[in-house]
Amino acid sequence: MKKLILISFLTLFCTVISAQRLGFIGGYQLTTPFPFSYNIYNEQDVNFNAASGSGFHVGGYFDWNIKSGYGLDAQILYSMRTTKFNLHYLSDTTTIFRRNIFSLEVPIHFFLNFPIKKGWTLSPYIGPSLTIGLHGKDIAWENTDREKPVDYQTSDLFDKDNGRLMRFELAGQIGLTAKYRNYAIRTGYSMSLTNLANQKFNWTLPLPSKQKNYLFNGVFSLSFIYVFDLRK
Repeated sequence: MKKLILISFLTLFCTVISAQRLGFIGGYQLTTPFPFSYNIYNEQDVNFNAASGSGFHVGGYFDWNIKSGYGLDAQILYSMRTTKFNLHYLSDTTTIFRRNIFSLEVPIHFFLNFPIKKGWTLSPYIGPSLTIGLHGKDIAWENTDREKPVDYQTSDLFDKDNGRLMRFELAGQIGLTAKYRNYAIRTGYSMSLTNLANQKFNWTLPLPSKQKNYLFNGVFSLSFIYVFDLRK
């Protein structure tokens, strides 16, 4: 993972210093968690009742047209993700656990340019994204109309020994950008490639013994971009 982080930041650095355009990016994101637990020796259905949550991302944007038809872009983002879940197999339907996570994200993309009429360009993109968890919390709420909070998780969710999540996430991203002069609208989808579940954490309620825990996140994003062209 340390080598991956180094490679990501070196690629980011090279993209930034050679950037032809730089600016700002921000927008909405919808995170869908995919938690599951499995034990080949003791099959027991664990339904986390996971649900999506809204969040945001904001930061810097850089791109470089290697040639007229393709190029690279990179971003440095501060983001918030929210999700929620409970554990149905224990008949615990009275409590919902809401999770808020704040992270630093570094996506790097390869894109193609397809000019269309009236100055618009469509650019499909694909690439990796490295996410570094900064801070976050879990809050337990009553599953009632009042939704009263009943418990706060105050310790570091990314603590190496007692945390609930792995701090580093590698994800694959794919999407489409519509560019017009100095403006752009981007939509995309990101999927975790690494398991985010800390195996030392047994979720908020005990799982069956010897379970292998997994957590992956799918993130839909809608972004607005404004750039300054350094070539002019």
